[in-house]
Amino acid sequence: MDILNITFTESGNQATLRTDRGYFDMTRADLMEFLQKFLGEDVRSAVRPGAELDFLPLFVDDEAEGELEALAEKLKAIKYASYILGIGDKSEKQLRIKLKTKGYSTRAIDEAFDVLRRNGYICDERTCKRKCELLANGKLFGRRRIISELMAKGYPYSLCEATVDEQEIDFEANLALLYEKISKGENLLDWEQKKRISDKLLRYGYSYDEINCLFDGIISEVL
Repeated sequence: MDILNITFTESGNQATLRTDRGYFDMTRADLMEFLQKFLGEDVRSAVRPGAELDFLPLFVDDEAEGELEALAEKLKAIKYASYILGIGDKSEKQLRIKLKTKGYSTRAIDEAFDVLRRNGYICDERTCKRKCELLANGKLFGRRRIISELMAKGYPYSLCEATVDEQEIDFEANLALLYEKISKGENLLDWEQKKRISDKLLRYGYSYDEINCLFDGIISEVL
């Protein structure tokens, strides 16, 4: 395969190689590594935005062609992942699944993740914390439900547990707010009504002990 031309985007961070077999887009950093590995330091030093590339065309072997294809796929994976993250936060597990479903290779995904991590675009600790805050303060979920919801989004149990503990959430206050929201004047002295409210609070992730403690306080005020 012959490399016929090399151009850069206006920012200089992305390069396009025109070859007799098509176009290959990649990051400038990847291009520089490719040139040094397959074509030598002399060629690498000569390739820069706006430079006259008088030495082109250049022949590269099958191994180099395979590397160009891999680097081009990596850039596509980075762009697709950035698009997905632009829609909303994703755990690394969720993002990896989306990229695999799209057909990207393991190498392209791993290398794309390395770039995204270095630039702060993906960080499970940060997004897990943000989602935890929304579940606690927005939906008034209890500890068990928050951890379950976070794990369903692809975060590991150990991170979910640590994140909930670090937030120092006032679950007692949240439970009281939730009770006011869903009780609708039901009478806790009536067993069936009490059970109905209790079942709702359990689904929000609160424990029997937390619920009974709340009920005892409310009933004592009534009596």
